[in-house]
Amino acid sequence: MVFGISYGKVRAECTKAARAAGTTASVCIRDADESQYAIVNGLGYVKQAGRRVSVGEAASGGEAVCQVQWLDENAWEKMMKPAYTGIHGEYPEKPQEIMLSKRTLKNLDIDNPEKGMLISLEVSMGLFETRQEEFQLSGWFTDYTDGASHAAPAYAAEAKLEDWGYDPDEKADILICQSDNINWQEAEEKLYTDVPMKSSGQAVSASNTFAYDAVSQLAGSYGMAALGAVVILSGMFFLLYNVMQISMAGDVRQLGLLNTIGTTRKQIRKIYYGQILRILVPGVCIGAFLSAGILLAVLPRILGKQYLNEYGGAKELVIFRPEILAASAIFVILLTMSVAAGVVHRVVNASCVETMHYTGLKIRKRAGKKADKGTGKDRKTKREKRSVRLELWYMAWQNLNRYRGRFLVTVLSLFLGVEAFLGVAVVTSGSDYAHVIEKRPDFLIAGQFSSWGQEMGYGSEYQSRDAGEDPMKTEGDAFTLLYGNDYDEFSPISPDVKTKLLNLDGVDQERSYIMEGAYMISTISRKGIRPMQSETAESQGEDAGAGEKEGVGYGYDSGFEMIEGFNQDVIQILSREEMADLKRYVTERKLPVDIKSLEQGRGVMILHDHQLTPAQEKLAQESVGEPVFFTGLLSKEERIRWNQMTPKERDAAVDKGEGNGKQSETFRISGYLDNQAEGFPHIRQTWHGSEGNIYYLISEEGFEKLPIQKKTLYMELNVEKEKEPQIKRDIQKIVSLENMSRAQAVGTDVDGGIGEAGIFYISKSDLLSEAAAYIRGTRLILGSISAVLLFAGLTNYFNVVITGILTRKKELEVMYNIGMTEKQMRKMFLIEGGYYCGLVGILTLTAGNGILRWISLYMETKLSYFDFQYPIGWELALLLGFAVICLVVTEAAVRGLKRSK
Repeated sequence: MVFGISYGKVRAECTKAARAAGTTASVCIRDADESQYAIVNGLGYVKQAGRRVSVGEAASGGEAVCQVQWLDENAWEKMMKPAYTGIHGEYPEKPQEIMLSKRTLKNLDIDNPEKGMLISLEVSMGLFETRQEEFQLSGWFTDYTDGASHAAPAYAAEAKLEDWGYDPDEKADILICQSDNINWQEAEEKLYTDVPMKSSGQAVSASNTFAYDAVSQLAGSYGMAALGAVVILSGMFFLLYNVMQISMAGDVRQLGLLNTIGTTRKQIRKIYYGQILRILVPGVCIGAFLSAGILLAVLPRILGKQYLNEYGGAKELVIFRPEILAASAIFVILLTMSVAAGVVHRVVNASCVETMHYTGLKIRKRAGKKADKGTGKDRKTKREKRSVRLELWYMAWQNLNRYRGRFLVTVLSLFLGVEAFLGVAVVTSGSDYAHVIEKRPDFLIAGQFSSWGQEMGYGSEYQSRDAGEDPMKTEGDAFTLLYGNDYDEFSPISPDVKTKLLNLDGVDQERSYIMEGAYMISTISRKGIRPMQSETAESQGEDAGAGEKEGVGYGYDSGFEMIEGFNQDVIQILSREEMADLKRYVTERKLPVDIKSLEQGRGVMILHDHQLTPAQEKLAQESVGEPVFFTGLLSKEERIRWNQMTPKERDAAVDKGEGNGKQSETFRISGYLDNQAEGFPHIRQTWHGSEGNIYYLISEEGFEKLPIQKKTLYMELNVEKEKEPQIKRDIQKIVSLENMSRAQAVGTDVDGGIGEAGIFYISKSDLLSEAAAYIRGTRLILGSISAVLLFAGLTNYFNVVITGILTRKKELEVMYNIGMTEKQMRKMFLIEGGYYCGLVGILTLTAGNGILRWISLYMETKLSYFDFQYPIGWELALLLGFAVICLVVTEAAVRGLKRSK
């Protein structure tokens, strides 16, 4: 049950993630050739590899409906097909066949698709070439990717790809699934080392496999999962071994009697194994039946409802694994029979007298006369000094100490069971998905993309993406935000709105965060921009700086020494805390960064989302110190006038130097930092993630040198808990009124029809509400694992206590008959149970707490949101459970002895 539920949890997470992503691939090498593909297929850590060619966008009636691609057999069968449901038909083979998603069919107003029906599409190939094509529908499927940020996929045949002039052997994306036991950094590093890149700009983009992430959420890593499995199996081993060993004394005596009547060794083996099998076979069958029923019927329904409700349900989700069930059954059978074999071996090799007087005790030899010291009169005096109550404690301890091996094994077994349960409880509570959301601010407020950007599908994906992802990372950029709003006065969050939000009753301004900065056009040296370009010095000649023209030009191929950007870039002001964290990070890792120039306001930092290849990283090191300056935007009035000019008037205005705003002094590039690098400090960013713009960080001192006013780019508000509902209503009102006002504002385009981009907010309480079903499902599944372990631990204790009492039945009857009262016997049993509980408790509070803390520290390195909570409640519950079992067993034993008397 433990392994079956764990496997089901991991598979459910993998299915959910794959369907949300639209693929099981975790690595992509873009624009690769056949030789690189052959190398990838020969790598040991690559489980699967396939090729993809992205042709372009397909439209119908002037509206984009899908993205046409070609996949080879591996990519379709192993990487895409598992992410879809409701697959009908086959992958295209003939030139005019096409396979579409139901999203595309819906956009084409086709509700009842039929194989072979004609589909007319206009396919765009590159920037300037389009072809009108009439396809036959070869099949369709249901995908679950976010429609706002991912175009619906459509798949064409290889024959059609050749007709369009594409050759996958020369240029295709290689899709890869690496081994589940290596993370994305290791996979990326290995691929850069093992696969020669065609140019320094050819990039490998990698992420963890879904199985790697799922196991990390469940146990931290595959190593920790294996360790947990060993602990659980060890606990089960000690349970079976201990119970069998305790009951062995009676079995040996009974079987020994058979020797007296002439039973052969073979017959004794047959009799004993027959007794064991009469218990073992029904037990294993019942356990297998219950496990299979739950894992086949109950759990998939729960997982489908809690995890996959929006991703096609659990029809294709197979949780039950017969090999796990078979391994568990074989483990129990082999362990039980091996312990039974020890009993049989003892019987058949012992004399009749030895077996009839066997008690399970190991007689320890005395070491001569020294062993006799402390006996006689001294011992009698010590016994006389003990009270009746102390005598009961002494007797209870002697009862346990006589079977020292059994006692120690029992304590170890109970400790392992308790520790396994507490460890799972710590991991379960610490990795609760609710912690992902709880680490978010109570409210996040940011600028929304322009109306044009929203029409293009940018910015809306934050509403449906995983709460653990950065909502500001998107395919959109500053250009998408500022389209129609690219003037100096525009601020994503206006000063008036900022003041209103901060002054709301209940807002904790000390715990809230305000990001400030500006949008400006950067002009950077050719050498400084070179690391950010996909085409690098390799395609420009060995000496990239040779023959540079003085002045400023547009584009890398212009030949000028300074390159002016086409779009506005973000310049974010670092807070004092962020600057200190960044300085500490750079200093500790000895990175090639001029942090002093950044601090003093003489330099700016370029921050990127893991966009540089290893070759580009080397170029970045050489480019530290290169010059860069910034140009402000036109005022709103100037922008409107500029947009209304004819091309000839604009050329004349440029000649007069009237096309741009004020220019800053020259700064130096302090360095290039990857925000996904290990240990990178938590620095919030406004909209980012696109490769089309540059993201600059600057100090307060540096920003004061720019010819522009601060703009509020982003806000986080933390509020008093009891006032949150009212603050939420106030924020909704402020945002609504602001967006209405901006929608009515005069735009800067020629017709003045585009108003200012609005703002939006994300509420933590809303995120918790949306994820409630998933959180309940996670807690239910992980709680089930804990419950099974708890039941196993308590069962272990119950078996040990009851079996121990039953094997001592004759001894206890003698004591009962010579005068021990029911009250005394009851106390003795309770004291014995107290010794077990006390020793297990001491081990749990000492070594056990150390293990729990180690688990916590380990999980914190694997999950950034892990929150350690000491399981004091569960520890008390376990001790209470032990006490209840001890009381129940004691009462049952005393009454049984009373009846036998």
